[in-house]
Amino acid sequence: MKDLTFDGDYGKFNIRVAVLVEHKDKLLTQNAGDNYWLIGGRIHFGEDSKQAILREISEELCYTVSDKDSLKINFICENFFMWDQTPCHEILFIYRLILSDDSELIKKDCFKCGDNSKFIEKWVDFDKLKNTSLVPKFIPEYIKHREFRYCVIRDAKPVG
Repeated sequence: MKDLTFDGDYGKFNIRVAVLVEHKDKLLTQNAGDNYWLIGGRIHFGEDSKQAILREISEELCYTVSDKDSLKINFICENFFMWDQTPCHEILFIYRLILSDDSELIKKDCFKCGDNSKFIEKWVDFDKLKNTSLVPKFIPEYIKHREFRYCVIRDAKPVG
């Protein structure tokens, strides 16, 4: 399938999904060195955001969301940032996945799985997120919000 991304005269445009995978005040992140980010990726043409996040969870975590887990849309974010020297405009759908207490995923820490084997999946305590280089950078501030939110981010700073 074709990713919903294109390069234009002014920069790059993406439509992406990401997920806050949570269990008891911990967030599952992808990590390489000192860099942390959310599990997710680009939406494919013809996919809706929920189909895309279920696919990304399966691909990157080797995990199938169960009926006991809670998966809901939590943010829609218009994100404007620079990637190297390229201006980027991104529409980002962020879901929240709260794992059940019997999920196999909560028993793992610092593991590799799926199509991004060069990255490590790592649990991070919520209170330690501000001390990491987690992207998107607004996540540590917004992690406490359980209700749906819309936000605009310009250069890693919330607008409005």
